[in-house]
Amino acid sequence: MNALELFSFSDIWTSYVEIIVLMFSSFLIGYFASLQLNAGKYKRRARKLEKEVSKHKEAAAKDLDVIFTEIEPKIIEVIENRERMTQQKPVAPKPEKIVKPETIATPSPPSQQEIAAKAREKYQTALEKKELNFDNFGYASESERDDLTKITGVGPYIEQKLNEIGIYTYDQLSRLAWEDIQTITELIDFFPGRMERDNWVGQAEALKQY
Repeated sequence: MNALELFSFSDIWTSYVEIIVLMFSSFLIGYFASLQLNAGKYKRRARKLEKEVSKHKEAAAKDLDVIFTEIEPKIIEVIENRERMTQQKPVAPKPEKIVKPETIATPSPPSQQEIAAKAREKYQTALEKKELNFDNFGYASESERDDLTKITGVGPYIEQKLNEIGIYTYDQLSRLAWEDIQTITELIDFFPGRMERDNWVGQAEALKQY
């Protein structure tokens, strides 16, 4: 084999090696580019899932807040009734009469009807003591009423209480003064300061625009 043939053979192998190196380099470039694209796609999907989870958490928190707002007055009423029951004492017999121990009658706990009647009486007494100045924020009838449960902190129970004292519309709530808010808080047996914290006036103002 002469020098020319050896040189040609060496060139062929060099070309093969260059082709193999080029193909391997192309494979590596394509592989890492694919990994980068997939990583970006998964990151976008993860961010989308995080936003959906956050949205569901906010909705659940709002629902829990509304439910707690509705049951708070009932819980307080039950606690007050239990305290009154524990404070009741049996009536002592008169000194001039001798009563056998077995004939002494112990008072029975009040029935559910009696508790409800006392609660209604207490509520009516509160209504008589406090009066709303409708000249400040306007009058409305049941036929004009809005869906007050769209306001954060107002559930069906609180909406019924507001309707019972003559509050039916967003317009009325949006025009409440500080004195009106304090009176309404007492009339519906609501937690002091809750209406201001939830900004019922601002929410009603926004809702009445639609």
